[in-house]
Amino acid sequence: MDKKNALPKSQRLCSRLLIDRLFQPGGSKSFAAYPLRLVICTVEGGENQLLISVPKRNFRHAVDRNRVKRQVREAYRTNKHLLTTPAGTSAVMAFIWLDSRHHTTEKVAAKVRNLLKRASESLCAD
Repeated sequence: MDKKNALPKSQRLCSRLLIDRLFQPGGSKSFAAYPLRLVICTVEGGENQLLISVPKRNFRHAVDRNRVKRQVREAYRTNKHLLTTPAGTSAVMAFIWLDSRHHTTEKVAAKVRNLLKRASESLCAD
């Protein structure tokens, strides 16, 4: 596998402090491209980190939630080069699934690309 397209553990958001900071009012930006919503904020240094949330109320069965998470993770992994942040900063982001239906992998990938481009433009404009 190509290392530049990998998604190692260091790029997965696990820190409780960063998650709390991400969802604090006024501390982050939110973009929606149905069926996904992206919440993103910048932090000093480090790597870009990702969190994927698929609510249980949308999909009762774990296999369905895991399928959606796998689609979003793969779409991000192959398109993460689209996200650029100002020098010396990195992005902490969460993709949240909004729909209660499955979508094709191509549609999910297109939405992730759209969100990453919009977030990159917004972060670099600030």
